[in-house]
Amino acid sequence: MTARKLVNVGLTLVVLVAIVALYRWTPTLKDIQQPVAVKGAVGKPVHTPRFDLTVDGIRISNKLRVPRTTPDRDTLTDFVVVDATVKATREPIHLGLVQIRTADGVTYLGANRNGLDLADLTGFQFAPDIPARGSFVIEMPADKLPGAILLVTEKKIFTDFEPQATIPLDVKKEQLAGLRKDVAILTSTDAS
Repeated sequence: MTARKLVNVGLTLVVLVAIVALYRWTPTLKDIQQPVAVKGAVGKPVHTPRFDLTVDGIRISNKLRVPRTTPDRDTLTDFVVVDATVKATREPIHLGLVQIRTADGVTYLGANRNGLDLADLTGFQFAPDIPARGSFVIEMPADKLPGAILLVTEKKIFTDFEPQATIPLDVKKEQLAGLRKDVAILTSTDAS
């Protein structure tokens, strides 16, 4: 093989590697339409441009008591109650999309039970610079919590480039029994 052929083969390989690299690094439509993750940790505030969120604790139960309603709600899986503090930073907002993504990639949405809109943080309008304490309720199997991540976004739709609080819940399998309650009692959201 002549030197010229070796140079041509080398240049061809460089071009092919460059094409493959560009293809892998080019964002897909899904990448472009995803919210922007603002990462945090349990017990520490996550600061997004629109709201601050702190996960204060997690409770698990098969029964859920919602204030001013009867009877208690039952589920065949579990109610995961995420106690949190939220503060709007610029203007009044609602948090429209609350999810838990498990380690195996399954995403569970916030529960949509009767009366929750009056007690859950998703039904509350946050005023700027006034922290509000309350809970998010997600109906899911509790054994999926190890490795799960809480995802909170202001909007339900058109979330392109919207900030999304992304908080690993850091629940270990051996902690599940300690998080379990006979009845998870919600309190009304409290702005202080």
